[in-house]
Amino acid sequence: MAMRWLFDGNILENRSRAAIYRFIKENPGTYPLEIMRETNIGRGTVLYHLDILLYAGMVACLKDGRLKKYRAAQKAGI
Repeated sequence: MAMRWLFDGNILENRSRAAIYRFIKENPGTYPLEIMRETNIGRGTVLYHLDILLYAGMVACLKDGRLKKYRAAQKAGI
């Protein structure tokens, strides 16, 4: 598991990741472009942290045609 080291601490210790997660919780069904615009975080950084949040089970990804929408996972009690 390439990202196993992430689980040694709090996933949301990273400010960018915490901002992305908060935005997704407040705006379920959001697209990465919306996250980038509203949080002022670059594309690569947003996509990187979305992958981590997905791996950790904190967000869910739904396909909408060619686009991906993100929402907080129901089991994420954070």
